[in-house]
Amino acid sequence: MTTDSHPQPDKADVAILIVDDDPRNLFAVRETLEDLGAQLVLARSGEEALKHLLRQDFALILLDVHMPGMDGYETAGLIRLREKSRHIPIIFLTAINKDETHIFRGYATGAVDYMFKPVDPQILKCKVSVFVDLYRKTEEVKREVEAKQRLLDENERVRREMRQAEQALRRSEERQALILGQLPIVLYTADLTPGIPFRYLSDTTRTVLGCPAARFIEDPNFWESGLHPDDRNRVLRQLASIHDAGLTTVEYRWRGPDGGERHLLDQAVVVRDEDGRPAELFGTIMDVTETRQAQQQLAHAQKMEMVGQLTGGIAHDFNNMLMVVIGSLERLVPGLADDPKAARRAEMALQAALRCSDMTRRLLTFARRQQLHPEPVDLGDLVAGMGELMERTLGGGVAIAIEAPPADAEPLWIASVDRSQAESALLNLVINARDAMPGGGTLRIGTANTRFTEPQTGNGMSVPAGDYILLSVADSGCGMPAHVLERAFEPFFTTKETGKGTGLGLAMIHGFVKQSGGLIGIDSEPGRGTVFRLYLPRAAVDSAHGVSTDEDDGHEAFAGRGETVLVVDDDADVRSVAVQAVAALGYRVLEADGAEAALTLLDRQPVDLLFTDIVMPGGLNGRELALEGLRRHPSLRVLFASGYANGTSAPGPEAGASTDAGGTADPGAVLGAVLSRAETLSKPYRDGDLARALRRALDPQAPLAPAEAVRGG
Repeated sequence: MTTDSHPQPDKADVAILIVDDDPRNLFAVRETLEDLGAQLVLARSGEEALKHLLRQDFALILLDVHMPGMDGYETAGLIRLREKSRHIPIIFLTAINKDETHIFRGYATGAVDYMFKPVDPQILKCKVSVFVDLYRKTEEVKREVEAKQRLLDENERVRREMRQAEQALRRSEERQALILGQLPIVLYTADLTPGIPFRYLSDTTRTVLGCPAARFIEDPNFWESGLHPDDRNRVLRQLASIHDAGLTTVEYRWRGPDGGERHLLDQAVVVRDEDGRPAELFGTIMDVTETRQAQQQLAHAQKMEMVGQLTGGIAHDFNNMLMVVIGSLERLVPGLADDPKAARRAEMALQAALRCSDMTRRLLTFARRQQLHPEPVDLGDLVAGMGELMERTLGGGVAIAIEAPPADAEPLWIASVDRSQAESALLNLVINARDAMPGGGTLRIGTANTRFTEPQTGNGMSVPAGDYILLSVADSGCGMPAHVLERAFEPFFTTKETGKGTGLGLAMIHGFVKQSGGLIGIDSEPGRGTVFRLYLPRAAVDSAHGVSTDEDDGHEAFAGRGETVLVVDDDADVRSVAVQAVAALGYRVLEADGAEAALTLLDRQPVDLLFTDIVMPGGLNGRELALEGLRRHPSLRVLFASGYANGTSAPGPEAGASTDAGGTADPGAVLGAVLSRAETLSKPYRDGDLARALRRALDPQAPLAPAEAVRGG
């Protein structure tokens, strides 16, 4: 059913067609636009809209995209096929089809705008009023032409009407200028001669494009000279075809006098004279730079997340397989003492598996799913200690200069980072610098104290104000152009030849710095080299103590004393290797393939330590199992194992956990505090790592929570 509003008699020259299958939406749009003084014609389907178009002309069509039967795209296509209606501007309204594919489809079918529901009434009203004023202006111009043709017969009357028309036009332009002054768009008219020179541009030109409107009108080539070289041919070709199409929508990059590059959305329609010949071009230019930048950042973030999920999942499964390989080889090597050749081969296989383990740790760091082990690290000593390795990596053609802070400067602060990951990041930067200097050059590595007095952001990272240690790596190589610099940290992006780079090095460094709570900066210019700056957080205590990680320190001090350990893992092979390793250390071992079986064993017999995998499909995961186990058995000790550190932070107090009126700790909070001290052993682990972790879990420095507190009194 169609409902027409009753316009005022002097405003009935403009009609707007509103098409939506939902009567509530029709009512809302009508209420928003009613005071524009236009005739509002409502239709609830595409078929009904086409019938209205056969009966009258419209200044604008507001068209819903998602409708039963004939949808908005089909309706728009049929409107554009009809000569009389093909010039009518169409604004699509949708609450469903919001992805880029549907947006471009909407513009391809001839829409001048694409708005998402719920529509802001003020924005809709402003946009519609622009087209209403444009329609009225066009009609006024047509009437003016007709008046001029009657000059010979009604000279005096026509002059009087012309003066009235001119006054009305001035009033219309004043209203239009007032409206356009509040909108972030440029309204223009242009000649349809080659080059399409501008005739008129609105006063918003300086705000949107960065230069006055007169600059475009006085110099017909000014606009074309600012087109990005990669876009110029496409844009000019599309504008040249507007004579046939009647309208166009084109997006391009434009460089203004200030050197800044803007993304512009240009929408234009051909206005024809009474004989149907193209007369001039009406259009709008909108600056969509911020929108495109936001879309690029979102796409980059989504791509990083997808790649991270894929990488983390693969590395997690690979770690489980390596756990079986490394554990089995460690069981095998001692038994081959009488066969040196076989023992050597087994040791080679073990070392290769350990190198694979290191590779998966790097992949997990890139995916930001690797559990880092921050420790106090003197970055100056770290750089100096890697000097010989870096010299061998760089070769003879590149000179390396390690720049220490000045002698009178404050001593270098101690950073809080994962030492192995910091070494890997530095080595990656050194290799990149070497590849950027194929003809030789100088590599400068420096460290310095840095204090940020306010939060800093950059390259997808943000850090609070505070103390940081700067690690800078500068080369004198070829440098990077702007378009390469923008994608420097993008995974799998590389400018190297096939087979000479994976494009993961900088992405891994980015992941390590971000996960460490730091900031990364990069400056580069073609022909002037590149400088990478890593700002790493300062340690709470400025002292670095080395920790022995030798595997030759013996496991006797960490041997079991007959305690009972329950090993829980859903992977049978991984569980078997873990059971053998724990038993070999002198513990009594029980095993379970999941949380349900583990809880049954915990209830049947005493267990000193729960050694559980974190990620287990179906039912409770490892952390939930530990929480339930502690509820039932408060004296239980816990040690976690994980193929990657996704969610390794111990759970906090349960929702609503607090202290009661008497000051007694809530049981959920107490259990959360107990789990916060539980260690996570990263797979694949060595026998020595397992031995130390088991003893630390069974002999913690801090006492366990009182049983009565866990039971809730």
